[in-house]
Amino acid sequence: MHLSLRLAAAAVAVGIAAVAQAAPLQVGKFIRVDQFGYLPDMRKVAIVADPQAGFDAAEAFAPGTGANQYQLRRWADDSVVLSGTLAVWNGGATHAQSGDRGWHFDFSAVTAPGSYYVWDVANRVGSGRFEIGTAVYDEVLRQAVRMFFYQRLGFAKLAPYADARWTDGAAFVDAYQDAQATSRTAKGNLATARDLRGGWMDAGDANKYVTFAQDTVIQLIDAWRANPAVFGDDYNLPESGNGLPDLLDEIKWELDFLKRMQDATGSNGLLLKVGVDTYDGEVTPPSADKRRRYYVAECTSATLAGSAMFASAGVALGGIASQAAYAADLVSRAEKAWTRAKSATASWTRYQTACDNGDIKSGDADVDAQGQLESAVLAAIALYEATGKAEYKSFVEARYTTVRPYSLGWWGPYWAPMQTALLRYAGLAGASAGVAGNIRNQKAAQNGVLSIDALAAGSDLYRAHVPTSDFSWGHNRTRANAGNLNLDFVAFNLNAGSAAQYSEVAQQHLHWLHGANPLGLVYLSHMADYGAEKSIDELYHAWFSDGSVWDNATSSPKGPPPGYLVGGPNPGYGGSVANIANQPPQKAYKDWNTGWPDNSWELSEPAIYYQAAYVALLGRIISANRDLQAPSAPGKPAASAVSGSGFKLSWAAATDDSGAVVYDVYDGATLLRAGIAGTSASFTGLTCGSSHALTVKARDAAGNVSAASASLTVTTAVCLSDATVIYADALASGWTDVSRNSTRDFALKLPVRSGSRAVRVSFAAPGGTLALRGPVLPLAVGATLRFSVYSSGAVPLRLWVQTADGSARLGGYAFTTTRNGWRDFALPLSTRGNPLARIQRVIFELDSTALTPVAAVAFDDIAVTY
Repeated sequence: MHLSLRLAAAAVAVGIAAVAQAAPLQVGKFIRVDQFGYLPDMRKVAIVADPQAGFDAAEAFAPGTGANQYQLRRWADDSVVLSGTLAVWNGGATHAQSGDRGWHFDFSAVTAPGSYYVWDVANRVGSGRFEIGTAVYDEVLRQAVRMFFYQRLGFAKLAPYADARWTDGAAFVDAYQDAQATSRTAKGNLATARDLRGGWMDAGDANKYVTFAQDTVIQLIDAWRANPAVFGDDYNLPESGNGLPDLLDEIKWELDFLKRMQDATGSNGLLLKVGVDTYDGEVTPPSADKRRRYYVAECTSATLAGSAMFASAGVALGGIASQAAYAADLVSRAEKAWTRAKSATASWTRYQTACDNGDIKSGDADVDAQGQLESAVLAAIALYEATGKAEYKSFVEARYTTVRPYSLGWWGPYWAPMQTALLRYAGLAGASAGVAGNIRNQKAAQNGVLSIDALAAGSDLYRAHVPTSDFSWGHNRTRANAGNLNLDFVAFNLNAGSAAQYSEVAQQHLHWLHGANPLGLVYLSHMADYGAEKSIDELYHAWFSDGSVWDNATSSPKGPPPGYLVGGPNPGYGGSVANIANQPPQKAYKDWNTGWPDNSWELSEPAIYYQAAYVALLGRIISANRDLQAPSAPGKPAASAVSGSGFKLSWAAATDDSGAVVYDVYDGATLLRAGIAGTSASFTGLTCGSSHALTVKARDAAGNVSAASASLTVTTAVCLSDATVIYADALASGWTDVSRNSTRDFALKLPVRSGSRAVRVSFAAPGGTLALRGPVLPLAVGATLRFSVYSSGAVPLRLWVQTADGSARLGGYAFTTTRNGWRDFALPLSTRGNPLARIQRVIFELDSTALTPVAAVAFDDIAVTY
């Protein structure tokens, strides 16, 4: 493993210094923990195993079972944080699913952030390093989402968005490929060519299926809807920083492909899939694959899946202002696909179930009638939420009892999008009370289905019970969804008194995927740099194929990218490799990637739908254990003490549930200053005469950032080097006061616009003036007279200039002061559009319309600028 990199990454994750680290003298493989770590408030239990059956049965381990023989130690200095005694599982019985007997060491009491390991005092052996902290899974989630970026087709993976080890040009962009795919029934006939660019590789193969995408897209959308604050806009995608979470950017990549699959039909239906017609010619990397690509025609299964995906995404994106038009188009497309499917199925009485004859590789994209009915219900629920139309409500309420899981009365780890959709429908204002009650009541009665009953019974040594019948192809998706179904109780407020237990079950399924399993294996690829001692080395994947430079994360020059979830243990494996299918179910896995007849794809192939289930689980667990509530927006800032080089800014405080807030001040999109503890700050070192669009954001201790305050534009005082100053703290040299019918104070301390002094003028009567005379000042084109005025009332004034003593007064510009505020003016020195050649006097006169007495007026920053 890349220990130095791992330590650096972990140090960043928990906010500690990356310094020289201590470590256990010996790391033992039979102390199983979540190799990334634990959130502070989680239940934390290490599983200590002694193999009894399976490939490792001969490797006995006898842990120290005496009092306080197990310890939690700090990685940095080996100091003992907690001592405890192992609790034997099930009286020392062997756990049939794993072939292990074992013990538990509970260190949940430790919540302080840091790096730790578990230590067996008797055997002087420890676990690998793991972290406790609020950010332990952040980078794991980031890499898991980035898997979809590496699965993009028709898009080059180039620096800086791809690591140098995993760069590749755009795949399937040549003639007769995705932008020019032809029909499988008229191969190579350009009259049938359709633009079917984009989308994700479905799994390890480079084919694209509409029906297979349904659960992926909807589950990712649901993951975001449940926990929008978890998913950042900084995952180093080409779209990062666009104001939209990168998970949604990835979903939109797939949606844009699905739009093309709809546009290609001309009927508002959707084509079924796009792919190749031969396994011959598969090469790595994908950009080198020149095989022609073909599509399978419209099918009701694809049309219904498309409707469900478009509608679900339209609802989610419709709540984001920048995506309103995009979302409206999705809902429109969903309705058109619905109408097309209604016609093509003769009003839901017959479905096309044999559209895919296997000519186009490799998976069979057909869906049976039951599955298509369920797609229709998914679409109807989302369309009712989007439109409120009675047709969709009626469809749902007439058929919800016929779709799984409701029709079975068993809400197991399948049909995840449908489970969420039914529960969400039950919460919609327009749903019939009886229907909503039936759905909620049936779900509430599911504690015996991969849930808290098994936890209470201690059914699984590894604390994450899944029945043996659910160990099959794609098991890790099943397991992730076992976690998700428990979190549904919490999300939809069912059996609220058991919320902590439901969360614990879900968390333990995550720990199982992260190495707390009989193999001590993290089921994600290439995660050594992110904290894993032992993660997946090989994927069955067209790009990262056997014998290539991407073959193995440990022994190959590059290995596969991080974050891919593989299918997992499968005792039903049917390939030619011995000692897999005969293992205890939880050990029925091999980390390899060879093809036929080994058929490694039955275990080690990744898939977008496996990944979606895992991303949903991880995102929900992070959300449940972290402050994700952003502070309110601060008040609009106000400026004072404006000078040529800066100003003071103040604002009303934000509110936050944690109570701890700092502030960041922005000038447009540029961060001006971060981490301000109070509600005011002074800014210096700015350019004179510069304009600044200032906003303030609040940030809490968890890093949640508020919306921006209202914007304030502040302009620093004019640049004296570019100006002829008439007054700035004092009359400029050569300028004299020739005013009449007024009293003047040229050293007023408050209020001032900039600097330390201003002029106070008390006018005795209309016609009274502040008149300033200087040397004759030649003017160039563009000359502007600038000044600022302040009064406690609205005082009407006029501005005049004279080009020489005794000359006619020019201008007569009328203006009024602002009550209790400075008002800045910049007036071109011209008459009837013709620039003046010179001036000698500037005269501010109380207008004849003024009713005396009038409030005093302050003048400041009087200058001629260009």
